[in-house]
Amino acid sequence: MRKIFEFKVKGYAIKIINSWFWGAKLYINGDLRDTDRSFLASGYKPLLIANLGEAGVLEINPLSGLISVEMDAYLLKDDVKQQVYSSHKRLSLKEKRLAQ
Repeated sequence: MRKIFEFKVKGYAIKIINSWFWGAKLYINGDLRDTDRSFLASGYKPLLIANLGEAGVLEINPLSGLISVEMDAYLLKDDVKQQVYSSHKRLSLKEKRLAQ
């Protein structure tokens, strides 16, 4: 099973492709930036990480269910961790604005 997550952060087009057999891949503006081939991911530590320059560091945390996987994305800058995307819950208006 393959699942694709797409969103924008600070002007960057982010795409995550997750597959049971090929693992997870993180694309920033179409360029492959990180991969992970873990079979099970915990969500306690980032699965994928990419440096976005002055915007900060993007961390992708998986949330595994029995059958499906959801993704949360956080932007770290100046020791502040801000959620910028979630595939399973709604972000507040403030969080959405800060991600742009």
